[in-house]
Amino acid sequence: MALLEVSDLRAGYAEVDILHGVQLAVQEGEIVSVIGPNGAGKSTLMKAIFGLVPARGGRIVFQGEDITGLGPAQIVRRGMCYVPQNNNVFPSLTVEENLEMGAFIRPASFRQKMEEMFELFPILRERRHQRAGSMSGGQQQMVAMARALMLDPKLLLLDEPTAGLSPKFAELVLEKVTEINRLGVSVLMIEQNARAALAISHRGYVLTMGRNRLDDTGEALLKNEEVGRLFLGG
Repeated sequence: MALLEVSDLRAGYAEVDILHGVQLAVQEGEIVSVIGPNGAGKSTLMKAIFGLVPARGGRIVFQGEDITGLGPAQIVRRGMCYVPQNNNVFPSLTVEENLEMGAFIRPASFRQKMEEMFELFPILRERRHQRAGSMSGGQQQMVAMARALMLDPKLLLLDEPTAGLSPKFAELVLEKVTEINRLGVSVLMIEQNARAALAISHRGYVLTMGRNRLDDTGEALLKNEEVGRLFLGG
């Protein structure tokens, strides 16, 4: 049984459908990337899975439970966390306060989990008393990821984790994604740098115009001529 299984998902905004019957699965222990052109529906897919955009059809099953129609608060308590692309930290709060906000449903384990996050992201230990809004984009992304991990999720959803970052920080963030996965957290990721994302992914999906176009292992998609021509710049 898949950790996450999305079947025939339809979703959109106002009267317009963006997703037209999308299929997707994440097995336990996997990193899965979703790539495709702008406007393909990637972010809508992520938001629909997390309950931020209502599903108009299809099913979303997480750990064997149908979560279609549940809101984000209910989904978080079932072991799934989401890191949006923008506005993903509390800028006026310190790093430590951001992490404490992340542990809102497990306050008893806050200190232990915070120490684990400082081990995973050493820069956050150094900046623990710094306001998150004064940090660089890459450092803020690490705060956002660490805050999500404070809830000890089974599945972490990442929406464009390297968007707007310098090449150095983008590479570091993707290295951290791999480390997070090695710690036992499955990852579903949308990433603008499709080549780098597929290189660390067990499997990938290509979306175009709100529909599945291709899916395969990350390695196979990197070698696929159509994917290379359309989405990898070569």
